[in-house]
Amino acid sequence: MLDADQLRQYHQEGYVLINGAVPPPLLEPLRQAAQRATDRTRSGEWPHHRSAGDDDIWGIGHLLHPDLAEPAFAQYMASDIVIDVVADLLDVKEAELQLELANMLVNPRDRDYAINWHRDLVREDLEPAEELARLQALQFSVQWNTALYDESSLVIVPGSHVRAKTPRERAIVTGEPQADMPGQLVVELRAGQGVYYDANLLHRGVYPHATCRQTIHCCMGHIAGARQRTYIYDALPWMDDEAVAAGLPARLQPLHANFRAMAARYRAGDFAKES
Repeated sequence: MLDADQLRQYHQEGYVLINGAVPPPLLEPLRQAAQRATDRTRSGEWPHHRSAGDDDIWGIGHLLHPDLAEPAFAQYMASDIVIDVVADLLDVKEAELQLELANMLVNPRDRDYAINWHRDLVREDLEPAEELARLQALQFSVQWNTALYDESSLVIVPGSHVRAKTPRERAIVTGEPQADMPGQLVVELRAGQGVYYDANLLHRGVYPHATCRQTIHCCMGHIAGARQRTYIYDALPWMDDEAVAAGLPARLQPLHANFRAMAARYRAGDFAKES
């Protein structure tokens, strides 16, 4: 599905934009499901969220949870555009993928919010040699944001996923974590467009409260990387249940089974947690 230029950009720059990242018939059902999920979360009915202050949110978790009961999210995750893009970027077969996080990013209701510069899977305080070693070990997953409305909230440093931080980047991350970063890029997304990116790019999020944001934020991984990514199992204990598969489209059921197989190995102590 992806051409050579797209694959080259992803591996060299750490991100690629995907047009038509939502099948057109699903865009409106996803918007309606997203609004219901947002309303439930703001009312306190759905507890899985990221807080933006004591009484506000910027994220909603566990979109595939049976109790949320919004099948449009699972239909989206099972679509060709999602699974084929992930498989292409990881250069694996669909049968080697495992189902992982499915969340949503939303605008705060009352005040602007922002997240500091970070890498999702690598600690900020590692020395350069250890930082680079961890980056090289963590190449088994793809993360993405797919926008249901136009947005420009994600800010990245292209190419930073394959190298340790420069001295200036390190100073910003530790001392001015919301300052502009040399070489930063604001990712502009139109409704229905997605950005697939390496979670270890230096990146941050900017959440203006006055702009409607409902962005599906997910990751999938390759089963070969389970040893390096044990945090996934701690984040999704509810998904380690055979009954969850009954509410998933048939195409996602093998990916869910892969998650459960890796979770069983984790519980059995076949691999230890990574720092």
